[in-house]
Amino acid sequence: MTLPTNPAELETKRGTFFRALFGPSEGFVNIAIRPGGKWIEHTFHYPDELPNMLKVIQDNYKQGSVWFCPQLLKSKQIPAGQHSTRVKDNVESCPVAWAVLDKCDPKLCIVPPSFTIESSPERWQAYWTFRDPIDPEQAELICKNIAYHHVPDGADKTGWDLTQLLRVPYTLNFKYENLPPVMVRHASRTMYQVDDFKPYMESRVSVRMQEFTPMPQLLPTEAPLDLLQRYRRSLNPIVFSLFSVQPSTGPESDWSKIMWQLIMLCYEAGLSREEVFVVASEAACNKYKRDGKHPRLLWEEVCRGQNVTEEKFNAVVPRKEDRQPIITDAELKSIEGVETYIERYVKWAAGLGDAAPQYHHAAAFMSLSAILAGAIRLPTSFGIITPNMWFMILADTTLTRKSTAMDLGMELVDEVDSDILLATDGSLEGLLTAIEARPGRPAVFLRDEFSGLLESMQKKDYYAGMAETLTKLYDCKTMKRVLRKETITVRDPCLLMFAGGIKNRVQSLLTLEHVSSGFVPRFVFITAESDVTKLRPLGPPTTLDSSGRSKLVAELQEMRERYVHDQITTHRGKTVGIQTTKVEATLTEAAWERYNIFETTMLYSGINANQPDVMTPVYDRLAKSTLKAAILIAASRQLTGEVVVGLEDLLVALRYANEWREYTLEVIEGIGRTSNEALLNRMYKTIKVHPGVARSRLMQWYHLGSREAEVIFATLEQRGLISGTRIGKTTVYTALGENL
Repeated sequence: MTLPTNPAELETKRGTFFRALFGPSEGFVNIAIRPGGKWIEHTFHYPDELPNMLKVIQDNYKQGSVWFCPQLLKSKQIPAGQHSTRVKDNVESCPVAWAVLDKCDPKLCIVPPSFTIESSPERWQAYWTFRDPIDPEQAELICKNIAYHHVPDGADKTGWDLTQLLRVPYTLNFKYENLPPVMVRHASRTMYQVDDFKPYMESRVSVRMQEFTPMPQLLPTEAPLDLLQRYRRSLNPIVFSLFSVQPSTGPESDWSKIMWQLIMLCYEAGLSREEVFVVASEAACNKYKRDGKHPRLLWEEVCRGQNVTEEKFNAVVPRKEDRQPIITDAELKSIEGVETYIERYVKWAAGLGDAAPQYHHAAAFMSLSAILAGAIRLPTSFGIITPNMWFMILADTTLTRKSTAMDLGMELVDEVDSDILLATDGSLEGLLTAIEARPGRPAVFLRDEFSGLLESMQKKDYYAGMAETLTKLYDCKTMKRVLRKETITVRDPCLLMFAGGIKNRVQSLLTLEHVSSGFVPRFVFITAESDVTKLRPLGPPTTLDSSGRSKLVAELQEMRERYVHDQITTHRGKTVGIQTTKVEATLTEAAWERYNIFETTMLYSGINANQPDVMTPVYDRLAKSTLKAAILIAASRQLTGEVVVGLEDLLVALRYANEWREYTLEVIEGIGRTSNEALLNRMYKTIKVHPGVARSRLMQWYHLGSREAEVIFATLEQRGLISGTRIGKTTVYTALGENL
């Protein structure tokens, strides 16, 4: 649908909207216009100056986006010390509640909006008109409740505060190239009172980890009665009656009490949060279903039951992490056929040997970062982001050829810049001294067997504090270390780390303190398992693809010439310093919007994980690493010397991040395992590889006594990881679970 071409018709439509929105109220309306990227604000008295306001909108809507503040202000005078009339202290009253629903379908709203605005294709804003204007703080709380309730549905959680700007209907949205119109899609005369929004207040009941817990996208598919039958041995028999018998509708009936009793008895029997929700949803005592209320209200009650179970009765409720997708199928399809330096590198490297292909992804990104990290930076509202990346590739054995993959990438880098690699061993002071000599220039710390460094950090005094130091260097912060004979000052560091190791060994040396301190989350982990079928037999040397290698080296050299501009400082004919001029990267609006969605998804996943204190920083840093990857991809594709990260660049990075998350979870979940846990893991993997293996054979392979074997097999069976079948005088085992 397009806008009417008649100016009088447009002004009439806008005037009808504002009169219906503000009604008979009086106050001042703030209008913000952005022609040519500059903000211009006007303040008009409503309703006296409504014609003037409509004329200003009509005169400017083709020049830039037009917004308005949906609250009425006290004065058109700019308060002292401010730059706009649109400040909270200047808000007089609120004739409406508002919400930036964004991707949330307005049909999901518990309270139907009075007005629904499509601000761009499939993006929504909504208003609820009050019978009488209400207090600003009260309106802001209602809007906050609405926003946070619908965040899992796609709403913008930042669109609830006073002085929020929303798009004026029947104008153009300049965020998109095709300038889609802002249209009123639904309007009604429905008016509300504060009490009508109580359902949103109920849904904002705080749960343990967050102000709200998003509803899971995936729920158990098992029927509720089947779930109860599976737990029947531990269930109180009254549960079946609570589930099946509908409470009476008389004044003495307490549906809330019956529902709460059902929920708590289910938790007592060992059901997970998601399983309790499935049972309660179909229960005859579901008061929310009876009253036609949103299922999220029931979900919040189930979450409260979980908190009470864990905190008051000291019982742990089984949880399943709600792992939301990082990139959609439609987005993956949109970047099919997009080839970047990363894909070209992987295609070349994969043809040279039998190393795990995901290792080549790490080497490709490291080679890009090594060349570009010192020359490019991304200014953000929280500081400067430098695309210096840390990768750690881990293997179960040496058969995955991690060292080979690491060497291929670093040999290319060495050919382009022979000074970029630091020594692979040495003290902390030696490392700082080497970086001190390269201010603003990338320095790659290459360590093939990282477990050796971790062990030294724990046992040798001169390695004390190395994890904290490396973490600060990752953040490109100036450091000073005072020694007896000298002071080492590292300015503008740009440290890259490329590490490898045997996974079990590295996991046994890392601790949860390494995670919470931020050291481990700064790595992007890549893991692989040995696949004997892909190993190439030893034989005479093969002809290397020199042409493919030369093309990649030429690409890196071209990038270096394009972005790296060193300014050499001399004194009396001697070089005393080299400073690299920085290129400032930018993101398009679409890329920023998509990245914020991705980062929010990652944070929700971390907060709702089994170990939120561990996974939240891990997911947060993984999001930042993905943004760094997008910067590098954009820089490698552009020939102008400028770096503009578009949506396509970010989606390519998200495609890799989708894999990185799985590898990271695999590593983090194994950190700090005891020797017994490691043995359980090895036993499980052996049974998984050899289904139907006999108990006696496993005992021989792992040198187990009868008592030790009894504990191990019983533990694996009780965890639901293996199943034992008695055949004659022995027992054979088959793996059931996915992992420990």
